[in-house]
Amino acid sequence: MNLLKRADAFLIQVDSTRKNYVPSKFNGTVGNPIFAEDVLLHNRFKIDAVSINNNPDYEKVKINDYFIVYCNSLVPHSPNQIKFIFKVVSKVGNQIVLKLHTKLNRWYSLDHIHSLVAEGKLTKEMNKCGTKGFKICQVDFEDLELLVNFDPIIRSYHSTSWKT
Repeated sequence: MNLLKRADAFLIQVDSTRKNYVPSKFNGTVGNPIFAEDVLLHNRFKIDAVSINNNPDYEKVKINDYFIVYCNSLVPHSPNQIKFIFKVVSKVGNQIVLKLHTKLNRWYSLDHIHSLVAEGKLTKEMNKCGTKGFKICQVDFEDLELLVNFDPIIRSYHSTSWKT
């Protein structure tokens, strides 16, 4: 079990890898995509000014907050899932430096996330996963706790959508 200290939690979406980036898939979205390499390899979350205006929760981020990282379908090693939790180390302007807090032993697929929201185990903000153009939003600390501390052995505690 990973130790979490009470702090604000944010859901972010990683849009693509540079290799899989297809500009036409981002037509009609506001701002630049967030690339998986930047977040998952280089521990950086950088957002452009246009995206900041459309994602006001970005301004709430401070040091020691948590990022729940949702990887969309264009991220080949983690498509449509939550697998990584990061902690904010510093924030300067439009760039946030991160440190990996934990890699979840059990990842959460998009369908599983939606079913947990429908069951009331996760808040409705978690439904932003997979939304076109979504970058960042604040979620309840309890969402983070459930994702990190869930024990897959105790199936009844969790979701009816659990698949073996």
